[in-house]
Amino acid sequence: MNRVCEILGITKPVVQAPMTWITSPELAAAVSNAGGLGILGFNAGFEEGKATPEETAEEMRKMVRRTKELTDKPFGMNVMTSAFDGAGFSKATIEMCREEGVLVLAAIGAIDADQIREWKEAGFKVIYRDMYPTVASAKAAEAAGVDILVATGCDEGGGMPVEATGTMVKTALMTEAVSIPVLAAGGIVNEAMAKASACVGAEGAYAGTRFVLSKECRAAQATKEDVLNTGADDLIVLTEANGYLKWRCTPHKVAQKAVAENQKGNLAPSTGSFYFGMLKGDMEAGINTVSSAASLIKSIDSCEEIVNELARGYGC
Repeated sequence: MNRVCEILGITKPVVQAPMTWITSPELAAAVSNAGGLGILGFNAGFEEGKATPEETAEEMRKMVRRTKELTDKPFGMNVMTSAFDGAGFSKATIEMCREEGVLVLAAIGAIDADQIREWKEAGFKVIYRDMYPTVASAKAAEAAGVDILVATGCDEGGGMPVEATGTMVKTALMTEAVSIPVLAAGGIVNEAMAKASACVGAEGAYAGTRFVLSKECRAAQATKEDVLNTGADDLIVLTEANGYLKWRCTPHKVAQKAVAENQKGNLAPSTGSFYFGMLKGDMEAGINTVSSAASLIKSIDSCEEIVNELARGYGC
């Protein structure tokens, strides 16, 4: 049996990336019902942010319970490791997950071995994605008890690593270094790309952009059509967060202004509003960030169709 499926209690080794606002109970449940693992991202299903960790966790509890109404299959929650969770939002959410029986955490941030061990002792399965995955961090995560690693290359959408190592090379390096399963992230948008990642050691996909273009994703139709109508050579890359992150975007006002700021030496330009941009579809309000392989996506399909296609690349 595929090890990712065995660990997570699923039938298809396809994990839907937790894409903050644009995820929802409907999206996560659809992925899980198709045999993959849906994940609720930060503010998934929310219409407004909450001011405190406690308020956020209680709103997320509603989303968890709604997801349970839509699926009886496993699903996960996106959380941050301690280095990224200074205000305690993830800490409150993790406690809620324990109470609600959501036992898969998709963690992001610098590795905290003590924290990982605490999660494991509490009964959680941990999928870990380092913002800047390296062979050393993969080995450290394995030693801490992480169940599954994510090999994120610079092909991904969202806040991608600044180093120019692609998904296939990153996957090959990490799978050689550790004995636990590795998911490929970045550019896994169809069966061929999934199969390519399997050839270099991936045991499953961690897919984001492909699920943005799903029927169940709550991102605006304008957002989806913008991706479908943007060619590979049209995409632009900007640097943000004082050089800590890069974003690959469709070529609209906010992204263009950010690139112009980069050229002036400003590495902390505005990326606008993710809520009004990608979620609500106002391409003038925020960036629309996608994988480098986005132009290989030719249609908006159901989560079931997407999960089945990607899973075939891993022989499932």
